[in-house]
Amino acid sequence: MTAQRPAGRADEHELRFEELRLAVLERRRAALELEQGDPRRAAALQELIDTTDELLRFEDRLPVLLDLPARALSVQVVRAGALAALLGGLLTGVGIWRALLGLGWLVALLVQLFAAGRLVTLPVAPAAGRHRRQRLVAATCGAAALLLAPVEAVFGWWAGLAALGVLLVALAVLLELPRRRS
Repeated sequence: MTAQRPAGRADEHELRFEELRLAVLERRRAALELEQGDPRRAAALQELIDTTDELLRFEDRLPVLLDLPARALSVQVVRAGALAALLGGLLTGVGIWRALLGLGWLVALLVQLFAAGRLVTLPVAPAAGRHRRQRLVAATCGAAALLLAPVEAVFGWWAGLAALGVLLVALAVLLELPRRRS
C-alpha cells in the first residue's frame, strides 16, 4: 500500500524538480552528441552547467518548500494553543469567582495567563525546523490550560494539580525551545 501525499504545493515542487532533472539529462545528452571541435559544444556545455546549478539550488530548497504546509499548520496550532490557554484562564477565573475552586487556584490562573502570553509571542520555527515539536508542546499546553478548571471541579484537587503539572512541564519546554538550535 502506498502512502498518499497531500496535493498542492508539494506536488508543484516535485514537478519542478523533475522538470529540472529532465532538462539536465537532455542537455547532457545533447552535449555528448556534439563533436569535440564544434563551437556549439561549448554553448551546450555552458547550458548544461547552468541548468545543473539551477537544479542543485532548487534541490537544496526542496525540503523547506515541501515543509511549508506543515509549518503553516504549526503556526495555527501554536496560536490556537494561546487561545485555549486564555480560555482556560477565563474558566479558572470564573470557577474561583463562583466559588467552585478555591483561592489557591489563583496561582494556576497566573500560570495559564503566562502560558497564553508565551504562546502568542512564540516565534514559530522556520520550515524544515523544529516547528513540529513546537506544535505538539503548544497543543499540550493549551489543552492542559483549558482542561485545568473543569478537571479540578469534576474530579477533585488532585486531578487539577495533575493538569497543572502537565501545563507547567509544557510551559517549561516552551520556555526552553527558542534557545535550542533548529
